[in-house]
Amino acid sequence: MIENILVAGATASALASVYFVIAPSVRKIRSMMEWLEKFRRDWEGEPGGPGRDPVPSVMERLNRLDGELSHNGGSSLKDAINRIEKRLGTTNEFTQN
Repeated sequence: MIENILVAGATASALASVYFVIAPSVRKIRSMMEWLEKFRRDWEGEPGGPGRDPVPSVMERLNRLDGELSHNGGSSLKDAINRIEKRLGTTNEFTQN
């Protein structure tokens, strides 16, 4: 009888120890997986849904930004800054390229 109680107590202690050792690791892994899923959705973009606009992928956003920072016939941000500097008669060493 006492042996059965001791075995049950040892088993319960072992299970509790395993739970308290493994549970934080599982929570940490779950948190990392959620972060990774958010990163993947941001990287790949998301299609639009009912009441939601599509979210462009990182590469689409970088290409759009690159287009704004290079000459494209007058409508880019770089062209606008060059026009303003030309009107003001000032130049900057960073905009000479």
